[in-house]
Amino acid sequence: MRVSREFYLPNFSEFRFSCFPHSAGNYNRPFKKGHNVTRLGGVRDYSLHYVAEGSGILELNGDTYQLRAGDAFWHVPHSPMRYYSSDDNPWNVYWMQMYGSTLPTFLSENGFHQSSIWTMNDSELLQLTFDELLDEIEAHNFLRPSRISALSYGVLIEFVSHAIPYSHYRSVNSSDKILALLPLMQKKAHLPFVLEAWAEQAGYTPNYFCSLFKKVTRMTPVSYMTKCRIQLSKHLLVQQPVIPIKEVAINSGYPGLSYFNKKFMASEGMTPGEFRNRHLNR
Repeated sequence: MRVSREFYLPNFSEFRFSCFPHSAGNYNRPFKKGHNVTRLGGVRDYSLHYVAEGSGILELNGDTYQLRAGDAFWHVPHSPMRYYSSDDNPWNVYWMQMYGSTLPTFLSENGFHQSSIWTMNDSELLQLTFDELLDEIEAHNFLRPSRISALSYGVLIEFVSHAIPYSHYRSVNSSDKILALLPLMQKKAHLPFVLEAWAEQAGYTPNYFCSLFKKVTRMTPVSYMTKCRIQLSKHLLVQQPVIPIKEVAINSGYPGLSYFNKKFMASEGMTPGEFRNRHLNR
């Protein structure tokens, strides 16, 4: 087992990458104590930490939080930092300090404009991408900056895509229930969507189900089903070109051709017929 990995990279701001790390690493010392960081002035970059194992303490905005595996904390530039590993269950924590030409706008538009705490609803992908980034730097140093940029952006996207707001009273089971339903909802997207039935399957009232679903996925159940249906219709339009578009609509969960055309146009910026012709005439 690696004890820790820490890498500090030269500045590549002249390349105007969307995302690039000044530093990145994995602090993994299960048998040692003492990971304790205090930076009253913060750092000049955005900073992401992800707790893979163990637990630790974060002080943020005058409050103290105990974090555990699956949690992440985010700092904006020059924000005060105070965090440390627990003594009885030292953490395994990944971190990256990053900058980029379009990073401030991207983060602000996605709600990451201030220091905050999050819980990952799919931590495996985030940790995998972190490891890929660290492996790249360890193997090639900074000789492949475009690859480092791509992997650091991958870390950021996995975080932004799967982070849900932290709560002192989190229920991991609640998030798991929603995530477990997603493949089944996709599989049954062609069937009539009955909100009450899906809420009952998760064990919640429809209102709470909608609220929790949006918190976990960042979209409503109806929006998710629409994406599933449009994806299915695109597959049918290209893979079965002889099927009439009206039949594609029905097989994708839309009872009427007019409504299907409207939803497809809103999603893809073209009609189903135009989509089929474009992809069959390549």
